[in-house]
Amino acid sequence: MVRGRHNTCYVIAAYVLAMLLLSLATPFPLKAANHKSQIVCFVYHRFGDERYPSTNIRTEVFREQLAYLKQNNFTVWTMGMAVNAIRNGDIVPPRTVVLTIDDGYRSFYENGLPILEEFGYPATFYINTANVGGADYLTWQQLLEVRQRGMEIGNHSHSHGHFLDISNTEERKSLFISDLVTAQDYFNDSLGFTPVLYSYPYGEYDDVLEEVLKEAGFTSAAAQYSGVLYQGSNLFEIPRFPMGGPFATLKGFIQKSQMNPIEVISKKPEQIVMQQNPPLIEITLKSNSIDAEYLQCFVNGERNCITEMQEGPDLIRMKIVSREILTGRRSLYTITAPAKDGKGWCWYSHVWVNTEVSED
Repeated sequence: MVRGRHNTCYVIAAYVLAMLLLSLATPFPLKAANHKSQIVCFVYHRFGDERYPSTNIRTEVFREQLAYLKQNNFTVWTMGMAVNAIRNGDIVPPRTVVLTIDDGYRSFYENGLPILEEFGYPATFYINTANVGGADYLTWQQLLEVRQRGMEIGNHSHSHGHFLDISNTEERKSLFISDLVTAQDYFNDSLGFTPVLYSYPYGEYDDVLEEVLKEAGFTSAAAQYSGVLYQGSNLFEIPRFPMGGPFATLKGFIQKSQMNPIEVISKKPEQIVMQQNPPLIEITLKSNSIDAEYLQCFVNGERNCITEMQEGPDLIRMKIVSREILTGRRSLYTITAPAKDGKGWCWYSHVWVNTEVSED
C-alpha cells in the first residue's frame, strides 16, 4: 500500500473492522484471508482443593483469571472450536483462549464449573473413564449434567497409563488401542456419544499413539508442554500452559494469555522419549517474527542450556542441550524471544520423557 492513498486505506480499514465484528458476533468462524491464527490453551486439574497443591488452583485466583478475560474482551472457545478453526483455516479473533481441565476431579464440578458459568465461558473437560465415580471424581450422571450445562467432553484414556513405558512398538500400539476402545465404549454407554478430542495421560505421546488416534477418527490430541497453538501446529500435539501449583497465578495467566508462538519448521529428533541424557535437539525455526538478538533458552525454567545457533535471512538453526543430566521423568527445553514488532513474547517448548524414571 502507498502512503497517501487515503480512500484505499479507508476501504481496507472498514473491511478489516467489518470482518472482526462479524467474527465476534457469530459462533461460527469465518474463512481467513492470509490471517495469522493463534490460540493460547490452558490446562487445569483441581479447583479449591488444597490437599494437592501442585495441581490445584485457588478458586479466587481462577475467578480473577476469568475476570481478566472478560474485562479485556478475550474470546473463549472450546478445544473443538479451536481445532476446527485451525484445521479449516478460519479467522480466529484476536485474544482467543481455550480452557481445558484434565482427569475429571469432583472439585471442578463443585468449585470450577460455577465460576465458569458465572462468566458465561465454556471449557473442555478430558475424562479418564476408569476413575469415574471413584473417590474425588465425578459420576457419570454428573458428567452428563456437565455436558448439558455447555461443557465439552474429551477422552483422557481409560487407565491413565504410562503407555511409553512399553518399549515394543506393536505391544504399545495394541495396549493403547485396547485402552482407547474401552474408554470410548464407556463414553458411548454412559453419555450417548464418543469423543473426537483426546488428551494424553501425563502429556506423554509418540507417533504410534498419534497414528492410532488419527485412524480412530479423532480430530486432535492435547499434550502438556507449554506453547501456543497456531496455523502450522500439529493438532495431535497441542501445547497447553499449566495452571496448577506455582503456575496458577493471575500474573502468570496474564503473561501466558498474551504469548505468541515461535514457528518451528523442523526438529530432530521428532520423538520425545530420551535416547541419551542429556538429550540434544536440533531445531529450525522461522525468524521473521522474533527478535533473535534476545533469544533465550531454558531447561525446566533454568538458564541451563548449551546452544549453538546459525542465523539465516528467514530462519534460525539451533542445537540445544542441557548442561546437566535430566533427573525427572519429564523435562522441558524452552525457547523464548521478544516479538519483532514489540508486541509481547514468543514461546516454544519441547518435552522430553525419560521412561527409566518411574512414577508408579
